[in-house]
Amino acid sequence: MAHTVIIALLTLGAIARATRFIVDDSLFQPVRMAVDTRAGRGFYAWLSGLLNCSWCTSIWVSAATAVAHWAWHDTTAYLYVAAALTASHVVSLAASWLDSPPPPKHIVVDPVAVAMSVRDQRR
Repeated sequence: MAHTVIIALLTLGAIARATRFIVDDSLFQPVRMAVDTRAGRGFYAWLSGLLNCSWCTSIWVSAATAVAHWAWHDTTAYLYVAAALTASHVVSLAASWLDSPPPPKHIVVDPVAVAMSVRDQRR
């Protein structure tokens, strides 16, 4: 049972990483740009919309991953590929979180001290 849950979680991580690679990564940008230049009507317009939409791409990546899972779920290669893609996604999330600016500091004001300072200025 635990083995099945681990494989399912690794598969979900692999789907998330592959989707992000297609839609957002700079390594795939030349492909997206080539499709965007040909996107007028028809197949290339559909493909351009697909490559620029996370929701749309994730459906097709999930379908391909489901086929791969059905065919190779019991192989070591599938486990290693899914684990590598999941680790890559987790590291990219952690890096973006660590590189983000810190949240603003909240200043806690003591209402009694404020009331005393206001009272002192009136004298």
